[in-house]
Amino acid sequence: MLRKPQADALMPVLPSGDAVDSDWLSAQLNLCVELLEIEALGVPQGFASNTMRLKPRGPSGALPPSLILKIDSDDPVGRDLADRLHSFQREVGFYRALAPQLSPLVPHVYATGNGISDAGRWLLLEDLSMMAAGNQVRGINAMACGKVLEAMAGVHARFWTSSSLLNLDWLPDHQFWFQGSSETLLAFHRSFLEDYELRVDPEALEAIASVIEHSQAIDAAIAQRPFTLVHGDLRVENVLFARNASQRDVVLLDWGTPTRSMAAMDLAFLIGGSVPMPARRGRLHDLCRQWHQSLQTHGVTDYSFSDAWADLQLAALRCLSSVLFLHNWQMDPNITSRAMLLDDEWIERCCALVVELEALALLKTFG
Repeated sequence: MLRKPQADALMPVLPSGDAVDSDWLSAQLNLCVELLEIEALGVPQGFASNTMRLKPRGPSGALPPSLILKIDSDDPVGRDLADRLHSFQREVGFYRALAPQLSPLVPHVYATGNGISDAGRWLLLEDLSMMAAGNQVRGINAMACGKVLEAMAGVHARFWTSSSLLNLDWLPDHQFWFQGSSETLLAFHRSFLEDYELRVDPEALEAIASVIEHSQAIDAAIAQRPFTLVHGDLRVENVLFARNASQRDVVLLDWGTPTRSMAAMDLAFLIGGSVPMPARRGRLHDLCRQWHQSLQTHGVTDYSFSDAWADLQLAALRCLSSVLFLHNWQMDPNITSRAMLLDDEWIERCCALVVELEALALLKTFG
């Protein structure tokens, strides 16, 4: 990624070898771009892509002053994960087929590639850098979390058990980067205990062992619940917040892992990974109720609060497997200090959530 603004020199190159220059951007926007500056966006916070700001100049008044280009990650681990999850294909599919129904909760998209080929893994998105970006290590308080949950409830309600999600070949059923078979999870367990056995609650350790044993049964239980469009990576760094009253309250970013699944997966992922324990203590019922009431406001009437709470417990169990994957990634000698800190915070928060929700009792029903 470039480190300072450039003008039609040293432009980024797609895996196909195509340079992202003024001619390329002119073709994608169908507008004349005479000069193009590229600005790096600091340290990348995503793990499966790179983003940079494009500043085109040209004669057309329709040319946006700036826009965001999203392309493949420089990190081979992130790139491999994106390939395995078909992240660009899924994100392109989302912006083409579903995003128009969700404005203003998501960025405007100017153009996309096909999401598959070396020349097609890119998106040109609205530049919303004037909004406040979330910080995963710092986390968010319960009030900010509630705002995100209300926004996400609008998405969930819009596609609640909707047949429009059934014939989208790019949208998988119940696919999450953190799920795995019992065999896969067991392979990560011993090294996890070596580092975290004394740092997390014994009840969480018991839950992890049980999740490993019953991983497939958890997936089967999730598949029986009402489905909707699920973000799949709803953490605070994938959210923008308003800085002033003229801006949208919340914008939801990074739709590279959408899936048809149980709505509460987004709840557990956000609360468990992005809300520090002191900030959510005594507030879990309130947060779940706030999301549930927003669902009802948007027209979901056949889903009780007790259903929502049970689904949140189930989702927290599935999300618990993320701690094993994240710890395994911590073993990478090339991991950055910030990524290490982010993973460490996530692991402790996520382990604590299953205890706070008393989700272990639900696990015992699996046998």
